[in-house]
Amino acid sequence: MDDRGANSTVQSVWARPIDNSPSGQPTLGRVVGGLVHCRLSDRVFSSRHLPPDTECAMIDEKDWSYFNQHGYVLIKGVLQGDHLRSIQQSFNEVWEAEPAPRNQHKLLKYRSFIDLVEHPPILENHRAIFGSQTQLLQYDLLRQGPGNDGPDRSWHRDFSFPGDAPLSINTILYLDEMTPERGPTHVLPGSHRGWRQPPTGEERQQPLEGEVAVIAEPGDAAFINSAIWHSGGINRSEGLRRGIYLYFGHWWLKRYEWQQEIPWQALENADEQRLQLLGLRQPGDLHIYPPDAVRNRDLV
Repeated sequence: MDDRGANSTVQSVWARPIDNSPSGQPTLGRVVGGLVHCRLSDRVFSSRHLPPDTECAMIDEKDWSYFNQHGYVLIKGVLQGDHLRSIQQSFNEVWEAEPAPRNQHKLLKYRSFIDLVEHPPILENHRAIFGSQTQLLQYDLLRQGPGNDGPDRSWHRDFSFPGDAPLSINTILYLDEMTPERGPTHVLPGSHRGWRQPPTGEERQQPLEGEVAVIAEPGDAAFINSAIWHSGGINRSEGLRRGIYLYFGHWWLKRYEWQQEIPWQALENADEQRLQLLGLRQPGDLHIYPPDAVRNRDLV
């Protein structure tokens, strides 16, 4: 799932200032009792981390159509302001404090990373696709220092079962500006639909015709169908290349490192939603898939 892989840009949706006119109901970005209320379809949720004058960075119909066709979409401003700076600082602290691998069994000891799993612009976008039975499959960090050297590409799939209905999605949350020199994520649009596997040998390390570089700002997130061919790159810039990888999918997929215990810090005062996300609560009826994902609403 690691993203090692710079040139054209990707279609995206920008966070936009909105009108906070009085209303009987919370509106997008409206402050009510210290919370910022956001709406996705007919669900309203709240976050203390979103700036009060910013529309929530959520997948809309245009984004879903783009994601479905191309296998990825970039969402702008998933982290902003003080929240972004706090996560950047937490990343640095965890990187120094924890030995490799810096995966979910390290990250879920820290409050900032526990809360990030349920950050609405991340979790609600996955629930829009997977519905109420969403599960966190993996969670880790990647950091490259400046002036690295190595192959330009490392093409792979996270999950080799193709199709337009994703079984799992990797969310790459960028903490640094992803310029061509910093080795941005590359994707091959549409490759999630076919059975053909990514190249091997020397070809695996070469740019491919039709590839797209995901050029991003700090706080942006790329949502990537796990079946798409993708690659990260090598950081040849003078700055850091830091990313957080949150990998979600259906509840019936086996979680990574399932044999290890979840850190107690993540379980302390955990509600049903968090326990389900961590694979510790199964849906009541195990053989029924409720089609309650937002993407299904016109089909049922």
